[in-house]
This record gives sequence, structure tokens and C-alpha cells, in this order.
Amino acid sequence: MASYSFNDMGGIEIDFGGVKPSAEIRNKMKAVKYRWDPTKMSWWAYKNDDTVAVAEDICGKVSATSPAETPSPVESVTRTTTRRVRKTPPKDYALKVKIKDIISADKAQLEAWEKELNSYVNAVMTEDNSDHAGNAVNRSQESVWMNCFKFLARTLAGLAAADQEYELVFEYSLPGTVHERPDVFLLTDSKAISLEFKKKEAPQIDSNKDDIAQAIRYKEWLQNHHKETKDRALDVKSYLVCTHKNAAIGSLRGIDILTEDNFCDVIKQELSGESQCSFQDEWLSSSKTEMPDMLQAIEIMYREGRIPYISDVNRTCLDKVLGYIDDARQNNKKILILINGVPGAGKTAVGQSIVYEENKNGEANAVYLSGNGPLVEVLQYQINQVGNNEHMGENAIQGMKEFKSTFFYKDTKVPEQSILIFDEAQRAWDAEKLGKGFTEPEGLFRVGERIFDERDYAVLIGLYGNGQVIYTGEEAGISLWEDALKEHDDWIVIAAEELTNNLHGLDDRKIVDNDVFLPVSLRADFIDCSKWVEQAICRSHVTAAQAKKELEELQNTSLRICVTRDFAKIQERANELDEDHPEWKYGILVSNFAEQDVIRKAMPGWNIGFKGRNAVSIGSYGPWFFGGCKELTKACSVYGNQGLELDCPIVALGGEYIRQNGQWIARGSRYDYDVRSQNYLDTDSIVENNFRVLLTRARKEMIILIPRDSMLDETYQYFVDMGMDEL
Repeated sequence: MASYSFNDMGGIEIDFGGVKPSAEIRNKMKAVKYRWDPTKMSWWAYKNDDTVAVAEDICGKVSATSPAETPSPVESVTRTTTRRVRKTPPKDYALKVKIKDIISADKAQLEAWEKELNSYVNAVMTEDNSDHAGNAVNRSQESVWMNCFKFLARTLAGLAAADQEYELVFEYSLPGTVHERPDVFLLTDSKAISLEFKKKEAPQIDSNKDDIAQAIRYKEWLQNHHKETKDRALDVKSYLVCTHKNAAIGSLRGIDILTEDNFCDVIKQELSGESQCSFQDEWLSSSKTEMPDMLQAIEIMYREGRIPYISDVNRTCLDKVLGYIDDARQNNKKILILINGVPGAGKTAVGQSIVYEENKNGEANAVYLSGNGPLVEVLQYQINQVGNNEHMGENAIQGMKEFKSTFFYKDTKVPEQSILIFDEAQRAWDAEKLGKGFTEPEGLFRVGERIFDERDYAVLIGLYGNGQVIYTGEEAGISLWEDALKEHDDWIVIAAEELTNNLHGLDDRKIVDNDVFLPVSLRADFIDCSKWVEQAICRSHVTAAQAKKELEELQNTSLRICVTRDFAKIQERANELDEDHPEWKYGILVSNFAEQDVIRKAMPGWNIGFKGRNAVSIGSYGPWFFGGCKELTKACSVYGNQGLELDCPIVALGGEYIRQNGQWIARGSRYDYDVRSQNYLDTDSIVENNFRVLLTRARKEMIILIPRDSMLDETYQYFVDMGMDEL
């Protein structure tokens, strides 16, 4: 029997006790924005009159459980042991068969293997239970498996007897994923070979499915996330196999397309000089090498009590910084550390890791300071959800506004923490913006002096990102830090060469350490789209040819970027993501200069203005980033998304930055107002920076929405001519 409950995040959840609801019920839930949660094995939505009414209609008008009504330990155990949400497969793959056995198998054996595949896949599908009607596997999938068996038997009969002793692994579930199961794996002592089979003449590459991207994704996932593969430094290969009799051999975006004509020869070549895999069981039971996003990393820290693996580069940076902090503590030093890196490199995650590491023994040695109110809200929200007290978030991260009012303007007060981590250090306020006769860096140094006087050491850490200034009074950049250092001549600055070269007159106090530079984007599985963004949207050096080249490089990765003028297609894509990748988060992003009238041409009736009904506002950023974004009813401005990320951001252009006669032009009512008011030193650069931020938020996919307005025709054509896929 279905039941519903309210959670402590303002949501409502419906539990069907492991039984897959009918299509009618699923459609009823989806109509009011219920979504499937594969971790809790329940359907959820934000609590409102519509979602509650649907829950009552499905479950009956009963008294729902609220967060305060937490079951006793006995009740929790009973509920867990009696509720069987799905069959847990005994292993992480469906089938393991020697090549020679496939070649010699009769019809009965093939059907038996097909049944094993069917049973396994049904057991691992997120919305399914193989004991009930409506199984995930349909006849079409079963025919693909049978076709695969027959293709393998037919083509691999030409292998030498020794090579026929190799085992093929079917439907291996990549650890830590929901739907990622390559069709076949072939393992040797030095190689992991993924074979994705398609019963097609050619790979499908359109708005509904990208077979090449799938093969690329499996390869990248193994290289970046599969612990045994990484630890053993295996050579990862990924092939797409088209089994149709008319299929043609080829190569696309770095993936070789195999057919009946060359499949056996390629396998022979891959096995040449190789030996049987001696660690196959260990490989098949491998854990995932952690590559969480920043919010997931925080959850691991505060819930599990450990800093997750992010990357070797970031780990080195973190260890170096912790070493510098310890040196300052032991030897009574004043130090400034500037950590910089490309967009998505994990600067915020490193900063949060420092806070966690320094405070984990119940002390308050470090605090993370940010002038980005939405980021503060989201991070505090996350830490409070998983920490051991309800105010842990407020202790670990504070808004810069509150910090300044307490410590900048009262020159006797000393913070509890000795380590101050200042986010977005490139956006530090100048004296005019601060309005107190000194700059923000100078204010931090003054507070640092008071910390030193009381505790004999002080550490300032600035997280510095280039090209992401979006507010007034933030355009001076590194020069403000240089000036503050000159006023405080007993402070040491530690930074990478890129920043120290721009700090003048401090040669005797500069320590160059390139380990505090983060050169690799982690946001999209080590895929750095910032080079493409620079070439595509930078006014000073954009070239269509170079942008096209950089996009072609990205198209050889699993990061998908496409463009559309049709919001309905975005909604269709959202439904596909809900089916294929229910764990992904997607949502609409807009710049701070977007024109209402232009946005409405894509999304009629929308109001994205300050406190507009379709704008994410203060107090709602946390719920939005934790799932509300998928409702596609509100857009988040660059003020809210800077420093955060989505699996699939939908970047909506609002007529504020357009292509005109082959050039990027900033325009619009908000732009004109800021130019007249002289709010910025360079308003054009601020608009450009808006899009530099917006276009570097993606982890898996990005959609650029360009409304049907004639002034945006050239902009749309610019992206199409670049070679960007149309949704």
C-alpha cells in the first residue's frame, strides 16, 4: 500500500513499498512535478496544495508523517527489514562467459543467458522490481541481446583457440552509477575494453540519443572514476559495434565504429601480446574513485567524517596549504595564500576542505567568507542537513557582509578563527565600494593583525578566479591585494607564478608555489570547456575559426553542448533526463542583464526580475539547487549560480549579449542604465563575464536557449555555424 510523508526540506514523498506504480499514477504525479529519487526509492516533490492533493488521492486522506515524527529505532528497523524495494543482485554484472562457449552455444543456452540478463537488469533498474508487472526490460532489448550473442559467435569463430579462452562480461554496472552499464567488457592484464553494441547501420546522433557520446562517456568514466582501472593504470579502449549487415566501418569523435567486416581483426589486434586478466574479480568488484561535485563533497565530509578524493592535483594543493598553515602556527607567521585555477577546478571544494580539516576536532580555527549570498545560503543549508548540529553551517561559512559589519568597522574585535578563507578574491571591493576609506583586502589584513596579536599567527586565504567579476566596485582585481601587502610589510604571500608575476615590489616576501594553482576542471569529469568559452564569447580576441576548433575538441568528449530556440524541446529533453539520468540536476540560468521581453519570447509570461515569480530569490537557493531547479519554473541569475554547478544548465540568452556584424555587442535597458550611471568601470566586460560564468557551470551537458527574436538570429546562426548540435 502506498503511503506519503513530509520531509525536513519542504518536500513530500510517496512510498509504493517496492511496487512500480502504474503508468496512470506515474503520469498523475509527473503532472504536478513529482520526480523519482533512486537513493530513497520513492517519488518526491515540493510540498504545495497540488502535490499534497495528488498524494492524498493516491494514498488516501491519512495523517502523513512529518519530520518531527521520527520513528523509534525499533520502528525504523522493522520498516527497513520488511520493505523490499527491489531485488539486490548478488554481483555487479549480469553474465560472464568465455568466448569459446558463446561460439558453441545452442539456442537453449542463448535463451538461458538472455534470461539471466533480463533478470539482472530488472533487478538494478531504479523504478522496477522484477516480481511485478511492467518490467524495465522489453522485447526490443531482449532482441538486442540475442543479436549480440549471435554476432559474437559468428565473428569471433576466427580467433585462435587461446584467445577464445578470454571471458566476456555482460551488463557490468559501473560502480556508483544508476544506468551506466556498457554492453560487454573484455579484460586483459593491461587493458579494459568496452564494447557497446547497436543493432543499427550507423550510430544514432541526434536530439534523442548520441551513441558516440555514450561510448565516450564509458571510456572517460573508467579512466577517471574506476578505482581498479586507475590504480592499475589500465589502457582503456571503447568501441561502438554496429551489427546491421549494411553497417559501415568508420571513426567518429575518437571512437572507432566496428562492424562484422573488421570486428574479429580488431579483437585479435587488441589481444596480441596480452595475457588473461589475473585480477578480474577485483576489477569487477571495484569501488568508484570519488569525483563528487562540491555539494556532494561537503556531504561526505560532514556525514562521513572524511575529506573525499577530488583529484591528485587538488589533494596536493590541500596538503600544501595545510602545511603552510601549520608552519604559520608553529613559527608565529603572518601569511596570505592565493589559490587560483580554471573555472570548475574545485577552488571552493578546497576551501571547504580546509575549513573542515581545521575545525574537525570541535575547534573554530577556520571560517569560509563569501560575499555571494546565494552560495552562503546553499552551503549552510547543505552543512546543516548533514552536520551534527543545526548551526554547523553558520559556524563553517559566513556572509562577508555580516563579517565586515562585525570586524571591519569595529577595530577592537577579534574573530574566533585564526584562518580566514575569502572566496572570489578577484572580486574584492575597492575603497569606494566599501565606503570606509579602505579596501576589502586591507580590511582583512587589519583583522589579521588583530588575530596575530592575540594568537601569534594569522592566515588569510584568497580563492582567486580570473574573468569572473560581475559586481560594481570589484574590477581592480589583484592590484588591491598588492597594495594591502605593501601596507603590511611583515606578511608573506604564497601563490602560483601566474599571480606572483602580477604582484610587484614584493620580491623578498613572495613564495612561488605552482601547487596552489588548479589547472584542471573537475566540473565535467576533467573536461575543461573554458578554452572554448574564451574563444566563443570574448570580445577582444574571439575568432569563429578558433571557437569552432575548440568546440570540435569538446565534441570528442562526453560533454554535450547544444543550442535551441524552442523551450518545448528543452522540456522534452528534461523528461528524457528524468528517465535516463534521474540523479542529474538541470535548471535554467540567466545573466543579470537579461531582457524580460526577450525571455518571454521563449517562455511566455515569465518574470525573471528582482523578486519576480520566475526568479530564484534569497531564501530559496538551497531548495532550488537540491532539486527544485528540475521543475523548470524558475531561473537562477548569475548572482546565484556563481561558484555552483549543475549537471545540465540551460543558459537562456536574453538579448543582452548578441552577435552583430560578426562582433559581440552588449546592449539592453539594464546595460544602458549601468552605462549612464557609471556603475562599472567597464560595463561591457561585466556583461561578458556574466556569460563566462554561465557557460562554465556544466558537469555533463549544456543547452543554450536563444529566444526567437530577430536580433538574436545572427547569434543563433553563429553557434550553428560553429558546429554546435541543435536540440
